[in-house]
Amino acid sequence: MWWPFGLKYPERQPEEVDGKEYDYVIIGGGTAGCALASRLSEDPNVSVLLLERGVANDTWISRVPLISSNILNPETGAVSWYCESMKEVGDRKSLIVRGDVLGGSSRVNAMVYTRGSIADYDSWSSMGHPDWSYEKVLPYFKKAEKVLDQSKSDARGKSGPWINQTIEPANWPFRVVRVVKECAEALGFHHITDTNSTDALCDGFATLDLTIDQNMQRMSTLEAYLPRKTALKREKHLGICTASIVSRIEFSGKTNPRAERVHFQSTISKSQKTFSVNVEKEVVVCSGATGSPQVLMLSGIGPREHLKEHGIDVVRDLPGIGSDLWDHVSVPVAWEVPIIESLTYLVTSPLKGALEFLKYFFTRTGIFSIPFQVASLFVRSSSLDDQTSEFTPGIPSKPPEPDDSASVLRDYDHLPDIEIMPLATSAMDDLEEHEAQFSKIGVFSLLTTLLRPKSRGTVRLRSADPLDRPKVDLGFMADAEDIALARKAIRLSLRLGDDMKAQGFPLLRGITAPDSAANNAELDELIKRRARTTYHYSSTCRMAPEHDTQAPGVVDDALRVHGISNLRVCDASIFPQIISTHLQAPVVMVAEKCADMMKASHATK
Repeated sequence: MWWPFGLKYPERQPEEVDGKEYDYVIIGGGTAGCALASRLSEDPNVSVLLLERGVANDTWISRVPLISSNILNPETGAVSWYCESMKEVGDRKSLIVRGDVLGGSSRVNAMVYTRGSIADYDSWSSMGHPDWSYEKVLPYFKKAEKVLDQSKSDARGKSGPWINQTIEPANWPFRVVRVVKECAEALGFHHITDTNSTDALCDGFATLDLTIDQNMQRMSTLEAYLPRKTALKREKHLGICTASIVSRIEFSGKTNPRAERVHFQSTISKSQKTFSVNVEKEVVVCSGATGSPQVLMLSGIGPREHLKEHGIDVVRDLPGIGSDLWDHVSVPVAWEVPIIESLTYLVTSPLKGALEFLKYFFTRTGIFSIPFQVASLFVRSSSLDDQTSEFTPGIPSKPPEPDDSASVLRDYDHLPDIEIMPLATSAMDDLEEHEAQFSKIGVFSLLTTLLRPKSRGTVRLRSADPLDRPKVDLGFMADAEDIALARKAIRLSLRLGDDMKAQGFPLLRGITAPDSAANNAELDELIKRRARTTYHYSSTCRMAPEHDTQAPGVVDDALRVHGISNLRVCDASIFPQIISTHLQAPVVMVAEKCADMMKASHATK
């Protein structure tokens, strides 16, 4: 039973915790922060404070899959601001989105649960992080997970708190996605039923695992790790302080700085009063790949000259902070379709929308029970012809024979570097254009995404005011190899569109989709006009040596910030390199592993 018919979620105000001391202070109650706070507070003798910029928003409607995925609705907890001008793609600006709410982006994302390939983590290991190989991280994936319908695989977790399941193709709400699946299979791609198994194919059309529970409700890390019942039970030793933004971490000692105190203020009060708490053991920054660099730089840890520009005293000169932003850049290839074939029909027909909502309310079925993405096509560009993007199946693009070794999947060259997401909606991020031209018509998009881009960006302070959103330079298409890869991926999307029309599916006209015979110049213009973020930000506080030759590192293999003994970072910002898939499952794995490392560290003292 949900509040107001039950007890309210135990959110504390800054005044209630001001001046207190905690063993652990976690900055950011997002995807990683909720998981970490839950694991650390399992011990009733340990005191934990979780500071979150947003609020709990612990409502029934926030668990409805389709409604809660609307990142343009501020009631979901999603917030957005524009990135810096993207120099290589027409000086346009794309929306940066994050979840300022307990549970973070796991409360507002598309609920995709994909871990990545064995090669993703074995690549981390080969970069000098042996404790982050696939073999070493697999137990944490399993510990976190409770899979409802992939129980045959030994690689899947069956008793963790975080539930996921797949939606069978017969139950996909829009037939356009099934048509894409049929066309992909006709091109030679096999159907991947479990993207998270150890022998999942590198090339194939995948039915995705989604973080939805048995009641067809969103299962964010708030519901999985810190549901109301758990938060109330642990209230004496776990403080969850919401609507609180950290202004800085205070350190003692200059030679060997130690995090001693955390200063913060209210995000909803007009007062500028600052509060603080004392730290007994450790501070962990879990504010995401755009937020964690901001917290560290406001605290005097980051590139020296940049800190000086904003009048911030330098505690530790770490050039790597905010300096290696990685994201999956996407280009939407879109067509107009009949309204009934897209999500638009919920908007243009209020009666149909109301009936669908009632259907979900009473039976937990229908379009509201499912997020907008249920499947994806994963591809290695090496499997595609350079000129035509014709697919050439090969090992391991087909199911392995009984005597085949899965070790072939450990090769970095076998990682997919393209993902094509079939979406029964517009995937363009120009909001004014969408409202003026596409909001009343049916739109189908193939969101064509680069999973291993070469280009990098940065996160920098806008000012020394913590309330100011950071300056995010995505750096898209700065490397010519990304443009070549994008052309190849777009050609495959256009081929799929041609095959859909050949099957009789009504793609009425191309919106962003050029003719399939488009030349490089025409494709480059599409890339320049439409390249956008996929909201998969990572690697801004990389796990790497401080003077790493690829890019300066920020944290060691235990996620401790270089030169600060009791300060760690725990979120997607620590990835040595971006994972070749969606990021929320790897982020939770990082939180699970971080919790164990912290417990072990203090158990020996």
